[in-house]
Parts: sequence; C-alpha cells; structure tokens
Amino acid sequence: MLHFRFFISLVSSKTKNLVTSLGLRADCVSITITSILSISVDIGRARFHLIIFNNSNDENGELTADITLPGSAFFYFEDNAGIQLTTQSFNFSNWLNHIQSLFCWLKPPNVYFARGCEIFEVQSLKDAIGNVNDLFVPRQLTDVLSREVLKQFNTPNILYLHKNPFEDVSEIQKFFIQNRKSIIFDDVYSLDDMLLANSKRAELTHPISQKQFNQFVKHWIRGSNPRLQCMSLAIDKFDFPSGEVYLKGIRCTAMEEKTKQKIRENHSLSENVDVVQVRRKDGTPAVVVTKDSEHVLYVRFIVLY
Repeated sequence: MLHFRFFISLVSSKTKNLVTSLGLRADCVSITITSILSISVDIGRARFHLIIFNNSNDENGELTADITLPGSAFFYFEDNAGIQLTTQSFNFSNWLNHIQSLFCWLKPPNVYFARGCEIFEVQSLKDAIGNVNDLFVPRQLTDVLSREVLKQFNTPNILYLHKNPFEDVSEIQKFFIQNRKSIIFDDVYSLDDMLLANSKRAELTHPISQKQFNQFVKHWIRGSNPRLQCMSLAIDKFDFPSGEVYLKGIRCTAMEEKTKQKIRENHSLSENVDVVQVRRKDGTPAVVVTKDSEHVLYVRFIVLY
C-alpha cells in the first residue's frame, strides 16, 4: 500500500494533500550520493528508494552535474523491480521536498557520500539538502573533496570520518572539539585529539598504545572530557600479549560480579568482556570494558552518570 500511496501523491496537489492527511510518518530519511542520487525512506518495517539520475549529455562525466535540472527518477520498493516515474519532471530538491512533506519529516536527513559523488557541486548539494544529522565521509574521497564536504556540511550531529584530509593538525582537532552527539574516526589520532573530544560518544578505530590509553584515563580522572559518555577504541597488543589492560598508576575500584553483570546487561555487552571501574576526582564512576582479539584489545570507556 505504501508504494500505491506514493504514486497517488504524484497525480496532483489534491491527491498529495490527501495522502499527507493519512499521517504517514517516516522513521528515517537518508541520502546516498554517488554518480546518482538516492533517497531512502523507512516507515515502520517498510522501506523504499528513489533513485535520481542525472540527465546530462556529458557521456565522459567531465562536467559538473546540475542538480537543479529535472532528472530521471526510479522508484524501488523493498525487493521489487524499479519503476520509472514519468508523472513528474522534478529535480533533486523537488523530490526531497515532496518526500519530506508527504511523510511529515522535519528533521535533517542522513547523508552518505561515496565514490562517484565528485560529479556534483558540494555547494549545490548543501543548498538543496540543508543541515544533516549523520554525515558519512569515506576514505575513497580525495582530500580536497573531503575538506569541501566538511566545510559545507559543517554541523552534523553524528560524523563518520574515515580519514584525516588535513595536513595541519589543528584543522582536524576542530572536528574533535565540536559539540556533537558522536564522532567516528578511522585514522591516526593523538592523545591531544582524545582529550579534545567534546562529543558524547567517540569511536576511534585506529589502534593506539596502552600508554596512550592510560594517559587518557588519568586526564579524565582529573576532569577532562566532561561531556563524554562513551569512548570506543582499540589498543595494539604488541606491548601486552596477555590481552589484559594494565592501568598503571590508576586506582581501580573493586566490583562485585553482579554489578559487572548489570553493567553488561545495561550496555548490551557480551558475557566474556572484562569490567574494571575507575572514578573521577569528583566521584563520577566509569568502567573500562575490554574484549580480547588476536591483534588488538577492544576497549569501551563508559561513564556511569
């Protein structure tokens, strides 16, 4: 029925208002940007995709695609074959506005850049999309393009940054210090970067040394990272093959097994993770959760507010 209602909404403004009055509300709206533009909409257990192709005569892909021009659109619902939409000559912005108003979506969408997106002008995409919730900047983008994406879409709530596109250390640190919900960073980072993290959650995937992690915990105990709720990272096992974190110079608080089990349940942790508690000088507790693997030790630092 969802796809039928979507098709009906394209007939006229009257039918669009009729479908809108049904109160269908999207749970998530995402935009994937490659050499084509894809808008994905989740409503309950249903999902559909609207694929918008650039109607350009530039066969070699050497010219910037103009998203203000009408494009060919195909509608994909769940696993069904795509259906070309011929009832409207919308451009990308028209399609996005239609979907957002039809399904009562007032929040910023999630935006995922990928290989091929270089055919679009980032400023034009920003003008059409506005602010975003999740921003995904993959490793495949050039440094120049990554910097432009980060410049235009500069206020994401959740930032996925798979590489550091800056030569100047201070430039990447600006993104760590920004007040956001989460940052996911998949490149080399320093202790200073960790201490500047102002997000509630940080996921840092490049392995670090045990010494660097210990230094971070000591700084946290003294008052650093006041907004932090959870930091996930990996420690290189080269200097401690036993697979246990040695919190040198850090006072740990004894924990009963039932308390550890409650923490595992509350944070959806597996039964085989180890849990160690530390406290900030103001008394705020946190736990260091570790899980052993072949080459790294996976660590979650969880603050227990």
